[in-house]
Amino acid sequence: MLKKLALRDALALSFFVLLYVFLADYSAEGVWWSDFVGVVTGVGIGLCAHYLHEWGHVTGAILSRSQFTVNDDMRSLSVFTYDSKTNSRGQFLLMSFAGFLMTALVVWLVFSTLDGSLLAERVARGSVLFLVFLGVVLELPLVIYSLISRRVPPIDR
Repeated sequence: MLKKLALRDALALSFFVLLYVFLADYSAEGVWWSDFVGVVTGVGIGLCAHYLHEWGHVTGAILSRSQFTVNDDMRSLSVFTYDSKTNSRGQFLLMSFAGFLMTALVVWLVFSTLDGSLLAERVARGSVLFLVFLGVVLELPLVIYSLISRRVPPIDR
């Protein structure tokens, strides 16, 4: 199932990147659909950032030999459920930091290549920053808990 999810996400990434490449420039024009194109292509890049973040977590889980369950719902944005009961604190931290590292790489890529002159670029950058916000609010407290308590947080993610 992991291969199917990888294919799904690779196809989604390819679709949204190609959509962005071919349509983003239209978000600067004053035609009736410019704003729509800018929002759709920019949010698509944000969705790509989410997929990359999730695969960062998966990579960290695999590298640390963590126990996890692959999501079998192809419609879900989540790739896996992390088994916090059987994995060690080190495995949890590696899985977590791998997702953060991937997000940091995406932030760097987006902000180093998109200057913000197009609506699509601004929406893409904002979408990626929203992903960072979600990581800070939802995931960073779990890592801080683990660092302070020296335990794996009682979650299944």
